[in-house]
Amino acid sequence: MAQRLTRRGPLSRQEIVLRALEVAEAQGVEKLSLHKIAAAAGVRTMSLYNHIRDKDDVLDAMADTILRRISIGDIDAREWSDALRELAFAFRAAALEFPKSAPLVLTRRMNAPAGLPLVEAALRVLRRAGLEPPAAVHVLRSFIAFLIGTLSREVGMAPSYAAVIPEVVTSRSADLASSGFPAVAAAAAELSVCDHEAEMRFGLELLIEGVRRRTEPAT
Repeated sequence: MAQRLTRRGPLSRQEIVLRALEVAEAQGVEKLSLHKIAAAAGVRTMSLYNHIRDKDDVLDAMADTILRRISIGDIDAREWSDALRELAFAFRAAALEFPKSAPLVLTRRMNAPAGLPLVEAALRVLRRAGLEPPAAVHVLRSFIAFLIGTLSREVGMAPSYAAVIPEVVTSRSADLASSGFPAVAAAAAELSVCDHEAEMRFGLELLIEGVRRRTEPAT
């Protein structure tokens, strides 16, 4: 049987995944369907099944594609703290290239084989920092949890409070400080804005400082 052609040539798994990412970025992952992917590729929906199992297979492949876009430079030539910063922002850059699809990585594929290069690189960096394997694994998990949490907030999956604080202040006649939230009132100006890159840098420096303290010789 002749292979069905798309507008870009023979249909392939890669073509399907790329068209799925395009649709998701334009309409949102929640509105993604095999019918829409097929339409974007210029084929009938049934043609997709020669290359994919089902929609879940496509979603996993989309997440793997994003993970593989993490650019890991020559981290072994850098001081360990600089290398850890580079890995963190390489992860962020890959996720933000596909912000509407990034939740697939953050929620379902961090344990996938496509994520192993990042794990390998981070563990090498942490070993160079002076951590033994057990401690390096603990820090790696903290590092991954920090990245997932930070990026979840940046792509809108987790709260930043930047939107709700001005709304609360505006909608309530009573002052926050007298409404049982004095700490919120004191930090309202800071809570009302969120510079995602600055927040990531701040949290990353806390993590790096924790590693540095753990590896310092006891006095």
